[in-house]
Amino acid sequence: MFKAVYGREDEECKQALIAVLNLILDRKDNPITGIIYKNPFNVRENETQKESILDIKAETEQGEVLDLEIHLLYDADFIHRNVYYHGGMITQALESGEEYVKIKKTISIFIVDFCLFPQTDQYASKFLFKEERENFVLTELVELHYLELPKVNPGRKKTAGELTKLERYLEYLRCAGDASCREYLEDLRSQGGKEIAMTEKLLRKATADEIVREQAIARDKFRLQQHCREVQFKKGLAQAFEDGQKEGKEEGQKELVRNLAASGMERQQIARMTKLSLETVEAWLEG
Repeated sequence: MFKAVYGREDEECKQALIAVLNLILDRKDNPITGIIYKNPFNVRENETQKESILDIKAETEQGEVLDLEIHLLYDADFIHRNVYYHGGMITQALESGEEYVKIKKTISIFIVDFCLFPQTDQYASKFLFKEERENFVLTELVELHYLELPKVNPGRKKTAGELTKLERYLEYLRCAGDASCREYLEDLRSQGGKEIAMTEKLLRKATADEIVREQAIARDKFRLQQHCREVQFKKGLAQAFEDGQKEGKEEGQKELVRNLAASGMERQQIARMTKLSLETVEAWLEG
């Protein structure tokens, strides 16, 4: 939904994205007025590197490279991946042979629906390269912004009218599509600025076509991937079991059966896959 609203090569989408970026980055004095969508893939330079995929990657008319992402679930590699992806943006933004003085400013924005920094109650955090003791900035060429949605209005103790413009937008983003938030959403829409209005218009338009299409593609890809993995998994297990049979390693076969059962596989399925009788499988598991 996020990419369908802000990531399409469409003037309305661009203007909505520009409005949101100016709001998040508080760009009143030096606002972004134009953007160009960039390839969201940071392509690896050699076989040992990882490729990275960004949600929305764009370049401003000032030459800044931006990455805007939304994440619903936390995982242990989250911060490490952020650093790696941002590093890819920096290197990809400098053309081969260009002088380092021409390096472009890179800005990553992560909107997350979980609490990432327990050491602070503030929902918006901005990270720069700074000197540790005296706190002066090394360079303004690198910025990482984190917006933690659960901290914006915990318990919804504030009304929409009591929230700042950015807080209303973030609350709208979190609640959009949630039927239980209908009244709160109406308040956010009525009190909110152009960012919510533009997003709402694109959301309604995208819901009818783009989101449905993207969801269908995603489901088909997922099913195909799952099927391929299952086929390869079964082939590997069957080959391993046949090798064990040829070598007469009954203990190895028993261990394989126990591992399959421990993974949650039904006994009948284990019997079919390993070409053993159900009685043998049950005897090995109960023995």
